[in-house]
Amino acid sequence: MPKELLLVSHGFQSHYELGVANGLTENGVPVRLLGSDTTLVDRLHPGVRFQNLRGSQDEKRPRWGKALGLLRYHVKLVALALLRPRHPIMIIGMLRPEWIVGLVECALLRCTGRPLSLTVHNLLPHDRHTAAMRRLYWWIYRIPSRLLVHTESTRQGLIEQFGIRPEKILLVPHGLNDAVAPLDCSKAQAKRLLDLPADARTVLFFGHVSPFKGVELLMDAVERMPEVTLLMAGRCTPDSYGNAIRARLVALRQTGRLRWFDGYVDEATIARVFAAADLVALPYRHIDQSGVLLQALSLGVPVAATRVGGFNELVNPDNGVFIEALTGEAVADAVRRYFAREAPLDAETVRGTVKAYAWKRTLAPYIEWLGQVQPTLAFGPARPDGQSAP
Repeated sequence: MPKELLLVSHGFQSHYELGVANGLTENGVPVRLLGSDTTLVDRLHPGVRFQNLRGSQDEKRPRWGKALGLLRYHVKLVALALLRPRHPIMIIGMLRPEWIVGLVECALLRCTGRPLSLTVHNLLPHDRHTAAMRRLYWWIYRIPSRLLVHTESTRQGLIEQFGIRPEKILLVPHGLNDAVAPLDCSKAQAKRLLDLPADARTVLFFGHVSPFKGVELLMDAVERMPEVTLLMAGRCTPDSYGNAIRARLVALRQTGRLRWFDGYVDEATIARVFAAADLVALPYRHIDQSGVLLQALSLGVPVAATRVGGFNELVNPDNGVFIEALTGEAVADAVRRYFAREAPLDAETVRGTVKAYAWKRTLAPYIEWLGQVQPTLAFGPARPDGQSAP
């Protein structure tokens, strides 16, 4: 029987976890997904074996409860891996503290001789680009058999900044999030659902508010563009930066030019805000790859993005405009350039720029490598029982 691949998400984004698990299984890879209460179990391919190893991720738990839960989780994970010493492991998310998960845990798993891969979403954690963190990740990146990256810029960064051998890196483009279906209505109808005029010019910011995302630049831009309505869907962190942005949002809401979905955003709301958006703003200061970018393009919504990381590889005149500097004025200029077009970009044209990014296709380099190190894996279309077709 082919050895199961142990897919370890560490509670990473549920839509990402879903896409990878289903994409592997659709290619005939037997997958055991080690997930949590947030895993979208009802949407998993019938062939995916799900095991709720991490359990609750409720942020309202007391600190001692979180610590105890994490300890239990890591003990169970290592024990499960040791019971399956020849099964390949694919880690697609990283937990803090990284010295435990990245160094100790990965080293234990690697010592069993199994094929171990780690997905590198960003070279360093967001907003923690310190010398100490760089040294830590220098060691972490040397442990796995292979490092998976989603962009050429991340690949080059690993080679040039961390001295990783090119042959150790697999370029696996970020797949599309197809868990959120486009709303079946016109742009004007979607705006009316948010109590906006059909001709309102709408710009969407989607995701948690963090300094690296340049949200204050977007606020600077919107405040100087009275013709624009901001759609904000995401949580402001309770720190000085988040509180400052929250205060500006409260003030903007008084003008009637803000629709704000604070906190957790469910899939129905995600579909509504993207359907109502003329443009998605990505004024990021740094990023290697962004799921929000692919979410927007897959739903047919053009973007205004800075020239950072993987944005340079995906954004083009058929799906958006570039923000040429990290200033509010530059963000406003990009938004105005888009709205000055003779006609908005057609949703089908925008979707067409990323149609090749289905997870089933983008995972091909990883699956090819897996077949080399695990020749007993017989890949082919997956059957509902999780086995590869003969």
